[in-house]
Amino acid sequence: MSPRTLLYLYGWRLRAHPFQELLAGAGIAIGVALLFAVQVANTSMTGSAAQTVDAITGRAQLQLAARDDQGFDGRLTRAVRALDGVRIAAPVLDRRGVVAGPRGERAVMLVGVDPTLAELGGSITHDFGARGLQLPTAGLVTPDSIANQIGAAPGDLVHLFVAGRARTVPLSASLDSGEIGSLVGSQVAVSSLAYVQRLTGMPGRVSRVFVEAAPGRERLVRTELLQLAAGRLDVGPADSIVRQLRVAATPSDQSSALFSAISAMVGLLFAFNAMLLTMPDRRAFVSELRMQGFTVRQVAGVLTFQAALLGAAASAAGLALGDVLSRTVFDSLPTYLAFTFPIGTQRIVTPGTLAIAFGAGLVAALLAASRPLLDLFSRAPLDAVNDERGELGEGLEATVRRRLLLIAAGLVIATTIAILLTPRLTIPGLLALAIAALLLMPAAFATTMPLTDRLARRLRRNMLLVAVMGARSAMTRSIAVAAIAAVAMYGNVAIGGARDDMIRGLEAGYADHLSTADVWVTTAGQSLTTDSFDVSRTQLARVRRAPGVADVRVYQGGMLDAGDQRIWVIARPPGDGHVIPPTQVVSGNLAAAERHVRAGGWAAVSRTIADREHLRLGHAFVVPAPTGPLRLRLAAVVTNLSWGPGAILMGTADYRRGWDTNAATALEINLRSGVSPAAGRAAVAAALGHTPALDVQTRAQLNAEFRRLLHQGLARLTEISTLMLVAAVLALAAAMSAAVWQRRQRLAAYKVQGFRERQLRRILLLETVVVLVLGCVLGVAAGTYAHLLGNRWLELTTGFPAPFSVQLGHALTTLLLITSGAATVVAVTGFLASRVSARLSFAE
Repeated sequence: MSPRTLLYLYGWRLRAHPFQELLAGAGIAIGVALLFAVQVANTSMTGSAAQTVDAITGRAQLQLAARDDQGFDGRLTRAVRALDGVRIAAPVLDRRGVVAGPRGERAVMLVGVDPTLAELGGSITHDFGARGLQLPTAGLVTPDSIANQIGAAPGDLVHLFVAGRARTVPLSASLDSGEIGSLVGSQVAVSSLAYVQRLTGMPGRVSRVFVEAAPGRERLVRTELLQLAAGRLDVGPADSIVRQLRVAATPSDQSSALFSAISAMVGLLFAFNAMLLTMPDRRAFVSELRMQGFTVRQVAGVLTFQAALLGAAASAAGLALGDVLSRTVFDSLPTYLAFTFPIGTQRIVTPGTLAIAFGAGLVAALLAASRPLLDLFSRAPLDAVNDERGELGEGLEATVRRRLLLIAAGLVIATTIAILLTPRLTIPGLLALAIAALLLMPAAFATTMPLTDRLARRLRRNMLLVAVMGARSAMTRSIAVAAIAAVAMYGNVAIGGARDDMIRGLEAGYADHLSTADVWVTTAGQSLTTDSFDVSRTQLARVRRAPGVADVRVYQGGMLDAGDQRIWVIARPPGDGHVIPPTQVVSGNLAAAERHVRAGGWAAVSRTIADREHLRLGHAFVVPAPTGPLRLRLAAVVTNLSWGPGAILMGTADYRRGWDTNAATALEINLRSGVSPAAGRAAVAAALGHTPALDVQTRAQLNAEFRRLLHQGLARLTEISTLMLVAAVLALAAAMSAAVWQRRQRLAAYKVQGFRERQLRRILLLETVVVLVLGCVLGVAAGTYAHLLGNRWLELTTGFPAPFSVQLGHALTTLLLITSGAATVVAVTGFLASRVSARLSFAE
C-alpha cells in the first residue's frame, strides 16, 4: 500500500474522530514529557559539574589530592613536576565559600590557580586576556550568573565568607556566555593561588595538583604519584570530584529513578488507556476494511502506520513539553549537594535521553493499538461490530476476564517473591504491579457493577441504575477510564507515601544528630556541620564566659575524600550526651557501641559503607585518614545519616590522631537551666563578635535549615508527584469527556424515551463517579503495596531511613482531587452533550 493511500486513510480517520486521536496523543505526550524532564534533571546535575571540572582541568588526566579541606604542603608540587613522564603539574586550592552582594549571596567553590593551569587548556582558565591567563592579584573572577544574582558588577566590592573568615574583596571580572559558553551557570569563583591562600588563611597549602602526563606515560606517572602520596594523599583521575558527586548523588538519583520510573510508567499507561478508548472504533474500522477486500497484511500496515504516526507526533509534542518542564519545574539546584560539590545550572540533554523518551512514546502507541490486530485472525469480519454486550467493539468475554485475573494474581505473587529475593528488581517489579492492577480491572468491573446495580434497585435510585447500565454497556471505555484512575492513584500513593516516609526518617535522624547541644556555631552558608574553621582559645574562653552558657565543646569532622567516595566524618567530643544517634542504629548494641566509641579505637559506620567493605561488628577496618591509615574496629552499623555515600562516627581523640588538626567544624553550646535558646544564641553571637562568617543558631534553627535543604533536595520527588497528579486529572477529564461525547447517540435515545436534560446530566455524573471510585480504590490498594515495597528498596539501596506508614490522609486527598477535578470537567462536557438532538438516535 502506497504512503499516499496510508495518509489518505489516516486523514479520513482524523476527520471522523478528531477528539479521540487528540486524547490518545495527549496521553502519550504527557508520559513522554514526564520521562524526558526527569531524565534531563538527573543528567544535568552531574553533567554540569563535569563541565565545570573539565573547564578547569583541561587536558589533565591525573590528580594528587588532599583527603580533607585542610589541603597539603604546596611545595610537593615541585616534586610532582620532577617526576619522569610529567608534562604539566598545576597546583590548585579550592575551598567552599559564600559570595555576598547587595541583592543576596551565593555558595561558590572558591578556586585558586597559578599560571601553569592555563597550559592545560581549560575553557575557564586558558584565556583571561590577550596574553593568556591574567588572574588578578587581589580580586575574584566569576561567571555572569553569580555576579547578577548577588547584584555586583566588575569593580564592585563583595563580601566573601570562607573558612570562618569574613573578607571584603573586589570583583575583578565576570565572564559571559560568549567567553565561557554554557559554563556561565557554573558556581565557581576564581583567583590567583596566592590570593586564595591568603583569603582562606592557608598559606603555602594546596588542595590538589592536576597532572598532564606525556603520551603513553600515564600509567608510569600514576605509579610515581602513588609512591609520592605515601598513603596520605589520594591519587586518581582529574575528574575524581565528578565521580564522587555521582556516588554522593546515587541515593538521590536512585530515589528519583524509582519515582520517575513510576511517573513515566503512569504517563505511558495513561497513553495506553487513552488509546483503549479508541479501540471500539478501530475494531469497527478493521471490520470495514476487511469487508471491502483489504488483505490481512494491508490492514496490519494501515493500523501500524496510524499508530506509529500518532506516536511519533505525540512523542515530539511530549519532548517539547518536557523541555519546558525541565527549564521551569525541574530546574532547582540541589543545595544539599551544592554546598560541597561544584554543581552548576547548565542543562545537559544527551541523544540517549531524547531517544529513550521518544522511543517509549512510540512503543506505547504501537502496543496500545495492537488489540484490533487480533480481529484479523477472526474468520468473521463482523465479530467486532456484532458484539452482543453493548456498543461497537465493547465486549470482553468472561473467559478473557478470568484469564486476566489469573495472570494478575501470578504477577503479584511472582513480583513479591522476586523483590524479596533480589531488591534490585524493585523498579521493574513495581511496573509489574501496576500492570497487574490493570489486568485485574475487567474482573473487578464485572464483579462490582452487578452489585452496584442491585444496590440501586434496592434503594430505588433510578438514575444510578441507568448510570450503571450505561457503564456496563460501554465496558471497554469504562474499564479504560477506571484504569486511568487506578494508575493515577497507584502512582500518587506509591510516590507520595515513600517520599513522606523518607522525609520523616531523615528529619528524625538529623534531629538526633543535633540533640546534643542547645546552640550550634558553624561556618556561614548552610554548611550543616561539615566545613572546618579555626577557633582560638581566646574565642572559646569568651564563649564559655558568655551569660547563660553552661558548657562549650569543639565538634570536629567534615568530608573525607577516599577514591570515588566523599564520606561524612563525625567526631564527637567526650562531653556529648550521645555519640551515635539512637534512632539510626541498624545493627549492634547501642549502649555497648557508645562505650566503645567513647573509649577510642572504635567507630560506627553507615550500612552503605559496611556493605561495600564487607564489615562485621567487632572487625577491624582502615580509614584512609590524611595522616595515613587509621585502624579502628566496628562498634555499630547506622543509616547513612542523610548523606548518600555514608558516614563514620568516631571520638575526638581518634579524629585528631588521624587528621592531626584542632580545627573545629562546629561549636556545641549547652545552656544553663532556665536560659531560653534565643537568649543563649544572642549571648554566644556577642561573644564571637557577631561575625557574618559564622552562623550562630539554636538547635531548632539549624534543624529547620536542614529541613529546608532536605525538602529542597527532595523537591524533585514532590514536583514529580504534583505533575503526575495534574496529569492524572487532565487525562481523566479528557478520557471521561471523550467517553461522554461518544455517548451522544445513546443520550439522544434516552431523550426519545422521555429523559430530561437535567436527568441526563445527573446520569453522566453518577456514571463518572461510579467508574472513578472503582478505579481509585483498586489504585489505592496497589499503590499502598507498591509504597511498602518501594520503602524497603529505598532503605536497602540508598541507606536512607524510610519507615513505612499507611498514608490514608494522602490517599483520600488525592482521591478527592482526582474525582472532583475530573467530575468538574465532565459536568461541562455533560452539559453540552445533554443538549444533543433526539434525532441523532435515529442516525446510523
